[in-house]
Amino acid sequence: MLKHKWIFLLLAVVLVLALVMPGCAEKPEKHATFCFAQWSGDWMTIYVPKILLEEELGYTTEIVELSITAAFTAIATGEADLWTDSWQPNQANLAEKYADNIESLGLIYGNCLQGWMVPKWVSDQYGIAEVADLDNPEIAKMFDIDDDGIGDIIGCDAAWTCCRVTDEEIAGYGLGDLYEQKYGAEAMMTAAIEGRLKKDEPVLFYFYTPHPFFVRHPVGESVVWLDDPKDFWPIANVYKFGNKDWIAENPQAAELVRRVEMTSDDIGWWVAQMEEKGDDAAVLEALAREWMAKHQAEVDSWLEAIK
Repeated sequence: MLKHKWIFLLLAVVLVLALVMPGCAEKPEKHATFCFAQWSGDWMTIYVPKILLEEELGYTTEIVELSITAAFTAIATGEADLWTDSWQPNQANLAEKYADNIESLGLIYGNCLQGWMVPKWVSDQYGIAEVADLDNPEIAKMFDIDDDGIGDIIGCDAAWTCCRVTDEEIAGYGLGDLYEQKYGAEAMMTAAIEGRLKKDEPVLFYFYTPHPFFVRHPVGESVVWLDDPKDFWPIANVYKFGNKDWIAENPQAAELVRRVEMTSDDIGWWVAQMEEKGDDAAVLEALAREWMAKHQAEVDSWLEAIK
């Protein structure tokens, strides 16, 4: 009896150690960790493949919120598996830096414009059609929002590549004595831009597509892009990346993620819906399912391809 008691106690200790000691318990199979990098448009590129992996292939999933740089680091080190909203060429340096450990899973949407803009009436009245036209102290004074004697460019989040490129563009066009970038969170920057547009006040700003901003302020009617002959803002395409080991160990799941595609208009629709309905998980899942239902033939073709 005593012998049996000791055997039972030993088995209990082994079981506890297996549960609590690192490396003893098996990692969950069929699991995918997605990176979210703080932009509302990211959610669509996550939720569509997330639902498909869970419901079609039996995966568990999780989402970690990181900066863009941290997202690349995470998939390179294996702390995360998928980063589905990588803007190229904006993030080309990060893709190259981690090329040994990450792999492209192809385009998710493309043909995204970005760059500097002004209200159409400002362009028409002052003859501002390209970035070089800003090289004028009187023009710079018109864009001086905070009255500190230097023109303001309403830029973007300091953690985003567009913030760095805007500073490089200021220097590249020799505008450093006339202009400086104001940067902050996307919502704050958009509110500042739209506030001035509504009052018909001059404003010089960075923006990008896709975004519901252009539903409210159509290009050519409300705002115009400034031509950029030095090509600081090539047309962007958005790609999916995955950890190489995860891809090798999960070939069917990786192929499904590779198949997922949408358009920049879809992303614009998604962000507009979020502005109206919110961003809690139930809303995001419902939006993804709504989009998938409207694109059922595409979704079915993705699933057929991985069988």
